[in-house]
Amino acid sequence: MRHLTRAFALGALERGKQIEQFLGAIETGGRPGLRWIALSPGRAGVTIYLSDVEDVSTATFLDITEFPRLNPDEETWGREVAVLPTPAEALHVAEHNLGADSQRWVNDGVVCAEYQDFRAARRTNP
Repeated sequence: MRHLTRAFALGALERGKQIEQFLGAIETGGRPGLRWIALSPGRAGVTIYLSDVEDVSTATFLDITEFPRLNPDEETWGREVAVLPTPAEALHVAEHNLGADSQRWVNDGVVCAEYQDFRAARRTNP
């Protein structure tokens, strides 16, 4: 099972593990791109990061974490949106304010597989 239940998502964050979610295609300033969200626990709480990148994929290059940023002034792996004191609060903000789906969280590093599924579905259903 790729997607985390709410209990597993909370558990991962409580154990200090990052979770992620592919959010889909976006357009910024007329430029097409992709967005994903990451929740990363640390000493100050759980930081929410949003990453917006150009879709430069090829048949063999599908690692969206390596794609160029849509905004070159942003950090490589995303802009910090918020820091929340608890994992439950971070999940709530991500799901209610930033478009994350409570049923689609994945462990760190799995967001690329989610993008591959999105890309395959887009080819099948243009």
